[in-house]
Amino acid sequence: MHIMQIKLSRLRPILYLLVLLVAGLLSSCNNKTPQISIQPPLQDLGTQPQQLIDLVFEVRNTGNADLVIEKVSVSCECTTAELEKSTIPPGESAELRVKFDPAEDNLFGEIQRIIYLRSNDPNQPEAEAEFRATIQKPEG
Repeated sequence: MHIMQIKLSRLRPILYLLVLLVAGLLSSCNNKTPQISIQPPLQDLGTQPQQLIDLVFEVRNTGNADLVIEKVSVSCECTTAELEKSTIPPGESAELRVKFDPAEDNLFGEIQRIIYLRSNDPNQPEAEAEFRATIQKPEG
């Protein structure tokens, strides 16, 4: 009986750790989070005339919970961005439509614009879509 008590007292910490490990594994299985992915993250448009440019990016939820886009903003007022829907279920995507009008402010030369998407993705709360272009100077 005494030997059995000694063995049980040695096993107790091991059993306790096993219970904690199993509980941790079970709780991590229920940990659902969204994950944002923007494709392509960068569009290099090369040389473009000074006219309206329309672009489309794909915003995908690669996580296992609903991705909620809380805010879409742009780095310049000459650029507009509109997301097809603000809640994206797991495995689905939405179009991000971007318009850039360099003629509005007579912009030319090397141009870089960034679109910011704030979301509930805990690992990447603000994601970016970017485009670059060289806008030709208008003649005359």
